[in-house]
Amino acid sequence: MNIFKYVGSSFLGLPTASNESLSVNYLSLSFKGDLYKYEKAFREDYFKRSVNPFRFSLILSMIFYGAFAFLDAVSVPSLREVFWFIRFGIVFPVLIAAFLFSYSRLFKKFMQFTISCIIFCTSFGIIVMIILAARVGNYSYYAGLILISIFGYTFSRARFIYASIAGWSIVISYQITAIWVSHTPVTILISNNSFFISANVIGMFISYFLELSARIEYYMRIQLEQEKENVNTANDALEKRVEERTHQLSDANLDLKKEIEIRQKFERERAELEKQLFQLQKMETIGTLAGGIAHDFNNILTPILGYTDMALEELPAESNLRFDIEQINNAAHRGKDLVQQVLTFSREVDFENKPIQLQPIVAEALNLIKASFPPGVEIKQHFDQKIGTVLADPTHIHQIVMNLCTNANHAMMKTGGILEVRLDAVKIDQRSAEKIPNLKKGEYIRLTISDTGHGMDIKTKERIFEPFFTRKEVGSGSGLGLSVVHGIINNYGGAIVVDSTPDKGTTFVIYLPKYGTDLMESDKSDKKPLKGDEHILFVDDEPEITFMGKKMLEKLGYKVTITTNSISALEEFKKGPDKYSLLVTDQSMPNMSGTDLAVMLKEIRPELKVIIITGFADTLSDEVISQSGISEVILKPMILDDFSKIIRRVLDKNNNKSL
Repeated sequence: MNIFKYVGSSFLGLPTASNESLSVNYLSLSFKGDLYKYEKAFREDYFKRSVNPFRFSLILSMIFYGAFAFLDAVSVPSLREVFWFIRFGIVFPVLIAAFLFSYSRLFKKFMQFTISCIIFCTSFGIIVMIILAARVGNYSYYAGLILISIFGYTFSRARFIYASIAGWSIVISYQITAIWVSHTPVTILISNNSFFISANVIGMFISYFLELSARIEYYMRIQLEQEKENVNTANDALEKRVEERTHQLSDANLDLKKEIEIRQKFERERAELEKQLFQLQKMETIGTLAGGIAHDFNNILTPILGYTDMALEELPAESNLRFDIEQINNAAHRGKDLVQQVLTFSREVDFENKPIQLQPIVAEALNLIKASFPPGVEIKQHFDQKIGTVLADPTHIHQIVMNLCTNANHAMMKTGGILEVRLDAVKIDQRSAEKIPNLKKGEYIRLTISDTGHGMDIKTKERIFEPFFTRKEVGSGSGLGLSVVHGIINNYGGAIVVDSTPDKGTTFVIYLPKYGTDLMESDKSDKKPLKGDEHILFVDDEPEITFMGKKMLEKLGYKVTITTNSISALEEFKKGPDKYSLLVTDQSMPNMSGTDLAVMLKEIRPELKVIIITGFADTLSDEVISQSGISEVILKPMILDDFSKIIRRVLDKNNNKSL
């Protein structure tokens, strides 16, 4: 029994006992266990997908069966009338009747039985011809049985069990007629059987894998629909939570504004200072709330991105499921980008700043957003090529351009117009710097984005950088875009200036400090995940993330031990500390944090490498990371490619030094 299961899993692609995601009967290929409930629906789906190929195979069968009538006249002219009667008087009516029966309501119930009968009927006609042809010394008609095997196992869409019964019935019938009726010579019988039985065995395997592939594809479609429902449920939950928090903040905002208006009557000289203090407190509150939402959503996105990344690694490029899984992966990445915006707004995430050229990033963003613009909007771009570089993160620049161009698109949606984007280098002197808030004299790269839309009045222009402020329809925007843009530019030591006139348009001018003059070329990273064979201890209090991490790391070749709490991880490590090369742990866990766990494990085995996974980068200072012996800190959600490279970099660090 174990040998049969090993053959089924190794050579036939069947699931093993340790992987019960797809459970089928090894002989009949029917779903079993928890998947048996899908058997009836699968047969219904298989019938719908098979009925047209079956009809087409009947037409091909009649064409080939009739075409070989010309060979009858050449090879056995004395038996031509008899053979033609078998072909056109017996077999053809059966095929035509089956073709007409395929349009009957009863055909669904008897389709596989009908296919088996047709295979046997057409083959029996060939067998009769073999008997008659043998009497005149012709033993070549066995080849017709090979052709019927090809049609029976492939084109007719017969299920494996039915096709096998029909195929071996034909083999037995041929043996009986060849030995006891036509008295075929032994040498010819052996030669014919070697071809015929080989074709029948090969046909069985083809039919087996065709049905197995159809069942796998059907099961994957079911899984895909379930994943889509999970993603939609997660998105709905996030939108509901954001809406609830927005209402709370709106009510708090109204109360605080009333208090400020009262204070302004008695303390006019201090009004501006109090207003700034109030704004700072409000931003801090929003940041705390936004960070909490982002952390919860990161835990939802982590398994979605992980499993879809692994599915894309396994699926071939020509798979019908690849496009659907890519859409789930893209939707999850968009959710990840939304979390990054929230974390950027709440100042809970840092990005890697490096010298970059703005021209290719702005051009890429324009190409990406161009498809969403209506035909009436014309895009003009004017880029000076030798403007130098800025010290920034490409994602932030892309985010700035996308937000401002999306707002311009909404402003020109109904009337059309011109979106103009300019890039040039400017030198700001002291007089010019005094006119622009938060700007110092020096060299800057200037990004200008202007539109000819409906513009803004003075009151709207004064509030556009406030969080959650929007004039768009419900569902068209969150009101976070411009506040995030404002925060990014301020963090880079730049400035943003807005000029707008109602019914004429809006212009945003962004100043970013110039970093250098040399042209920078971005390296293209290898997108292929890196693998290894070390033993990793993976700890996270979210079971979904733990199981996903185990599967992801095992796909990369690592040996993985998982636990869902720090205490059990410590006990597990004590059983065999020398076998572990790396600890991957969540930071925020009950009983013991990730850094505390790392300290305790490194006391047992000092050379242990440690990677911390967290949704809050600001909670880990450089001092804590250094004292705890942390090698890397990864922000959720984890991406397969990036995760694999970080693991290899950490594990290979000391090895490279020793070399």
